[in-house]
Amino acid sequence: MITTLINRQIGLLVVALTVSLGVHAQTLPAQALTPTQLQDVATLLIGKEPASGLPSAIRDNLKWKIYTQEVQNNWAEYTEKIGVPMEGWAKQHIDISADTIFYPFSGPDFTTVYQLFPQAKRYVMVAIQHAGRPMNLGAYSPLITDQSLEQLTSAWQLYGTHGFFVTSYLDRYYYASQGKIGASTFIAIFLKLQGFDIERVTPIRVGAQGDVEELPSETQQWNSVRFNATKNGKSIVLDYLRMDLSNEGLQAAPAHAKLVQQMAVYPTLFKAASHLPQNANFNMIARAVLTHSPFIVQDETGINYTMLSQHFNSTLFGKFTIPHHAFLSYQADLVRAYAQRTDIQPLNFRVGYYKDGNYVLMVARRKP
Repeated sequence: MITTLINRQIGLLVVALTVSLGVHAQTLPAQALTPTQLQDVATLLIGKEPASGLPSAIRDNLKWKIYTQEVQNNWAEYTEKIGVPMEGWAKQHIDISADTIFYPFSGPDFTTVYQLFPQAKRYVMVAIQHAGRPMNLGAYSPLITDQSLEQLTSAWQLYGTHGFFVTSYLDRYYYASQGKIGASTFIAIFLKLQGFDIERVTPIRVGAQGDVEELPSETQQWNSVRFNATKNGKSIVLDYLRMDLSNEGLQAAPAHAKLVQQMAVYPTLFKAASHLPQNANFNMIARAVLTHSPFIVQDETGINYTMLSQHFNSTLFGKFTIPHHAFLSYQADLVRAYAQRTDIQPLNFRVGYYKDGNYVLMVARRKP
């Protein structure tokens, strides 16, 4: 009886610690969600009520109501000012069709690569942030629900204006909340907002030969993730890979370096990349893309303009007189090109970092 009492007390203590530490179903090994369950998860993440109804944890939560309004307002603003103009621009100026698109330094920004390359069947996005499992808002305690809604609301407050999430904030969203809001949560949001049905989500890793391998759904740590999704009968695969793209990172992980070489043969997108492809410590990935990619779309933070011009014929769009104040030492040659070239074409939407009204896109096609 004493043993039973002690065991019961220990059990109550474990329950109490579980609640106080915010342990929930997603931190434990879990079965793969069905497509219907994934739709419910994604629907909640975009601030809508799923077919199964609102979970009790958020039904009467004031922060939920604030979040739903924030997503609705910011997505409407983004769509009008950036999304629709970007789609129209892409139809006019991106005349290449490819099954696979490579997007290094992407963060969770699926929406841009999809709007620029909507015909692709596979998107390979690479960034340093943890993927994590897509957040299931219906499975959390009230405390974690509140924390998560606060972080998600914060993430959305400027998206409609900026068109991206601040990179430094993405780590904060992951570590500051017990809900662990990783890149996969934002990717699920973008997929759903873009009209996709998410059919499958699974953890992945880079194999020894640079290929992408799926892992069991019960894998504890989801560093990288694969989404299988459909829209209007078309299926896509989206691979988000957590990877250090610096020279040191690629040298320390030969499999990652092999994957970069394999992906660099495809059309490539650089956007809001902190000018890292112009940094000497990231010249391995820059060289791979310069050597192999047939087609590059980038803002001013991508490949150095002079190096790009040696291998590609480029068309310049927008206006560029100065980089963002955090990167003033970069792209002086691009500033000169915008001042000297007489064939600059207009750009009718904001893209990348705010630079006193200067917004740039370059379309580069490999020279014959």
